[in-house]
Amino acid sequence: MTWWTGFCGKWTRKIQISSPTSFTIGLFFNYFLIVLNQEINFLLASKDKGLRMPADIKALTEGWLELESDPGLFTLLLEDFGAVGVQVKEIYEVQKPIEGPVYGFIFLFRWSEERRSRRKIIEDSDSCVRDDNVVNSMFFAQQMVPNSCATHALVSVLLNLNCPDLNLGETLTRLKEYTQGMSPENKGWAIGNTPRLALAHNSHATPEAAKPKNENKSAGIPTGRFTGEAYHFVSYVPINGRLIELDGLKPYPIDHGPWGEKEEWTEQFRRVITERLGSATGGNSNAPQDIMFNLMAVVPDKIKTGKHPLYGKIKLLTLNRNCVLQSLTNFIEQCKDKPEMSNATCDIDSDNKDLDDSWLEKYPEIYKNRALLPKDMLALLRNVDVERAQVEANLQSQSNEEKEKLRQYKVEDCRRTHDYNDFICKFLTMLAETGKLAELVEQNMASEKRLTSGKTARVSLPSESSAPAKKPRMRPGRKKKNA
Repeated sequence: MTWWTGFCGKWTRKIQISSPTSFTIGLFFNYFLIVLNQEINFLLASKDKGLRMPADIKALTEGWLELESDPGLFTLLLEDFGAVGVQVKEIYEVQKPIEGPVYGFIFLFRWSEERRSRRKIIEDSDSCVRDDNVVNSMFFAQQMVPNSCATHALVSVLLNLNCPDLNLGETLTRLKEYTQGMSPENKGWAIGNTPRLALAHNSHATPEAAKPKNENKSAGIPTGRFTGEAYHFVSYVPINGRLIELDGLKPYPIDHGPWGEKEEWTEQFRRVITERLGSATGGNSNAPQDIMFNLMAVVPDKIKTGKHPLYGKIKLLTLNRNCVLQSLTNFIEQCKDKPEMSNATCDIDSDNKDLDDSWLEKYPEIYKNRALLPKDMLALLRNVDVERAQVEANLQSQSNEEKEKLRQYKVEDCRRTHDYNDFICKFLTMLAETGKLAELVEQNMASEKRLTSGKTARVSLPSESSAPAKKPRMRPGRKKKNA
């Protein structure tokens, strides 16, 4: 890699700062060369084949590929980015409160030409954040590379977090630090030209997405970065006590205002997204069913971060067990010095700060006088051990479920990204070479003729007791590709 390091140094030295424009270009190009050098060395030096993603770095200049909207895909994308302690789950219902901590939401919707007028109205409204200092202080990036809005939405959530439990990984941490204070346009270029992000993004695309397409660019889009009707991802995140919408195709972030003093920020989001869904359907429950949406939440991985409630319960039971065991040990030591205390009771230290009174309420005889006979203390100790073992087994079961879910995500990803064309062509060729293909085709055609000739017209009349057909309920759309 000596030649590449020399190339980076050569071109970095050639950058001349003669104007604000050239300074911006030079700053970004310097960042790109540094990152590209580090990422190429990382991928080439890695012994883990999983890190050497099946994407050609030369193809990055040709643009990013379309991704499907799937929580498993986004979770694997986070893993490839290097983030630890975070995952993505799908939200099916917004009428009910969203449980648990949420880092941010990713919303997929149909972007079409008819929405341009509404987009223009929003851009001209007072809800836009136009202060450059405020905009540059948050991570808001304009989408400068086609088909990158999935990664844009995910990165926009992660890089606006100040969470000590979340490990962003080396790539995202470096991106966050280097783009601090940059304009949205430069942040967009930084995302689009970070090799590891592009490689991770493209590695989860279907083979069909990688095939060249006849682009019919719409002259109505000023930037020329978006064509026709497609699906687009945007992010909703809490920033400085306000709900902010981050859309890479808009020039400014959208401020949806603060949430209530005694409520979670997700409640404000539910109100905003419910209004948006209602406006998309015109408030009509019988709206056309091709209006599809998908809503995903970026949430902490409680198992990996150790923040699952069962961890706290195990810790509490362990403290309670230690308190009981200490009381029993003290009693034994006293009995050694005074044999006449063999029929005395064991006192539980009421001043012990580790002891949880709510746990003692399950045992009224202890809660009243905090004293038991030694045999009762032993029984109590066994009960605590049994309860702790049950909680640990429950936690292990949930941990296994999460591991199995991640394994299934990877299986589905392999099926999604695998190109079956070569296998099908080879299989058909082998059948033709052995003379089996024509025979199978004839058998299939004969079967279809028999089925067609054997069919009779049947009219099924509804019975009086049959329930009317349910109206299709609007739910988030799955497996829609992004713009």
